[in-house]
Amino acid sequence: MITLKEIAQQCNVSIATVSNILNGKAKVSNETKERVLQIIKETGYKPNYMARLLRANKTRTIGVLVDDLTEFSSPLIVDGIMTYLEEHNYKTILENLRFYSKWGRDWYENADYKKSVYQAFQEFSSIKVDGIIYVSGHERNINIIPEEFNIPTVISYAFSDSQNFSSVLIDDFDGAYKLTEYLIKKGHKKIALVQGIEGNIHTEERLRGFKAALKDYKLEADPNLMFPGIWFPESGYEACKKLIESKKDFSAIFCFNDLMAAGVYKYLTENNLQVGKDISVVGFDNRTIAEELIPSLTTMEIPLKEVGISTAKELLDQMTSEEDFQKQKIYIKCNLIERASVSNK
Repeated sequence: MITLKEIAQQCNVSIATVSNILNGKAKVSNETKERVLQIIKETGYKPNYMARLLRANKTRTIGVLVDDLTEFSSPLIVDGIMTYLEEHNYKTILENLRFYSKWGRDWYENADYKKSVYQAFQEFSSIKVDGIIYVSGHERNINIIPEEFNIPTVISYAFSDSQNFSSVLIDDFDGAYKLTEYLIKKGHKKIALVQGIEGNIHTEERLRGFKAALKDYKLEADPNLMFPGIWFPESGYEACKKLIESKKDFSAIFCFNDLMAAGVYKYLTENNLQVGKDISVVGFDNRTIAEELIPSLTTMEIPLKEVGISTAKELLDQMTSEEDFQKQKIYIKCNLIERASVSNK
């Protein structure tokens, strides 16, 4: 027997859209509605009325749990989540755990971290939310989400080893590959790196993408041109200082985020080197500062609102599925933003 998911795939719409059409609640074009109803008629699909009865007692409320709203990625992700949920007539309850604000950069090593997450899930369970979205402050493996509450849960901007949770992440590998390829096509063969924190997944995946692009273009990564950073401008400044003082031959610097690129700009400017002319520089994230730097910074944009929208869609698809839902990792591609910080070699 055909499933709701298969009907959705045939019609190129979401499971939630098919379910809403069946329930007379869908806000879609007549053409889409007629196409879905025709497939239902042709396949002889019969809805699971027991599952529908169980869903009738739902609150149409989603709990959104955020590591810390001060993390640069979180506000736009939350906006995407709320945009999608509002369009589908769901309310949201937002809880900001304020981990970074309370415990600083290494907050996920705090002894109360797991306890705080568990308590938040307890609170959401007590008010009977239909689903939960966990918004991570940065990409990492999260293995502290409790499973005993049996509430549909999706992780945004991170993932879990557990098979019980879908997750939506950015494709760091692809973004770094494309940015490196862009530099290579501009004629840059010797590219220096200002990396992120060692062991961080963003760092590892961006480094993997960088090396893969070099390999595909028959170039080699030079470990003497790779310097660690900690995501903040001061580490970009210090890395650039070491790089210049090393007297190594290079023509471009790939910074693993825009803040470190700002530190690189500062050092180069103080030493009478012009970005985009003497040395090309690229970043990653497309923060507000990228456009304000002089010259404006070429970077890789993380589509954070799209991450939020995809997360909310994944949760609603899971909640409205009338059969076992296949948990998955969804990767969102980043977008190259070309500005003035790279010249042809």
